[in-house]
Amino acid sequence: MRRFIVMVATLALGFATAQDYVFGIVFDAGGKFDGSFNEGTWRGLVRGIETLEEEQGLEIDLLEFEGTPDTSAQGLRSISEQGAELIVAPGFSQSDSIANVSQEFPFTNYVNIDGVVEADNVRSVLFKEHEGSFLVGYLAGLMTRTGVVGFVGGMDIPLIRNFDIGYQQGVTSACPDCEIISNYVGTTPSAWNDPARAKELAASQRAQGADIVYAAAGASGNGVIDFVTEQKCFVPSGAVRDTPLQDVPVSDAYASECGENTEPLFFIGVDSNQNFRGDTDADPTTLNHGLSSMLKRVDVAAENAAYDVVNGEFTAGIQVLGLAEEGVDWALDEYNQPLIPQSVVDQLGGIRQAVVDGDIVVQPYE
Repeated sequence: MRRFIVMVATLALGFATAQDYVFGIVFDAGGKFDGSFNEGTWRGLVRGIETLEEEQGLEIDLLEFEGTPDTSAQGLRSISEQGAELIVAPGFSQSDSIANVSQEFPFTNYVNIDGVVEADNVRSVLFKEHEGSFLVGYLAGLMTRTGVVGFVGGMDIPLIRNFDIGYQQGVTSACPDCEIISNYVGTTPSAWNDPARAKELAASQRAQGADIVYAAAGASGNGVIDFVTEQKCFVPSGAVRDTPLQDVPVSDAYASECGENTEPLFFIGVDSNQNFRGDTDADPTTLNHGLSSMLKRVDVAAENAAYDVVNGEFTAGIQVLGLAEEGVDWALDEYNQPLIPQSVVDQLGGIRQAVVDGDIVVQPYE
């Protein structure tokens, strides 16, 4: 049976007992349950562990450390000292710590997601965020009724600019005359965990006409989702664009709060599938405010690392995952499928294939 042993920045709690393997995860800024980057990585690692335990009869302990970027080295070292065969560390801010600790523990395998560390026992996993963001941007460009869409980024760094620039290219490909408003929560790691500020930015973008807001901001993105699901709708100030957005029955609460002559607001989630968070009445068949989510498969990167370690197939080096490698994509499920006609699903499928084939080149941020 798997045991989860949680460690905190000030004190390491518990030591692994008899087991076949010890794995670990050190969370990035924003915390374990950010609903996005950290949580997606954790869920993928847990899924891999559960599969290995079920299929191979193994017992695997998972050690967890949740601190700050300044304490990540402490977490990495504490877990490594307990004989971990694998430690997954999401976030570029942990790269320096991994570079140092990995030299001290050459028999521990490390995975750094979104960062690059050159060492014989470190796998660095990068993603072509701009390609996945292009798809959700294209969808936003098709679906916006105001011709104005928003982007709320977390920390203003090249990584998040990559989401932004891909989104902008997708929007303008579908709607050349559309306007994109981009704002960032901040310039320090605290920008990943400031939902109040992200909510303010979403409100400002709505005041400027945005009816769809894409959030790539870690735990701060919760503020964008909260704004959209609380406001639910807007009163158009001018002509409404004709879009393929399908009519969906609304809940009693939506009808009461918004009334007639209004249009629904939408968010686009990130990293994990956050579509379900747009469901305000626990009924997927009524209007959902999550238009889609840009899937960044950090979960698959963590899960694959678990399999590779157990199967003796772990390799170091850099992996770069885009649409062709199924490392990024857009989310379609029961929550947003009623909003999006099959013709648009097919159109996005064609766009996706064109990017994979190189017929459409999405430029990264440089």
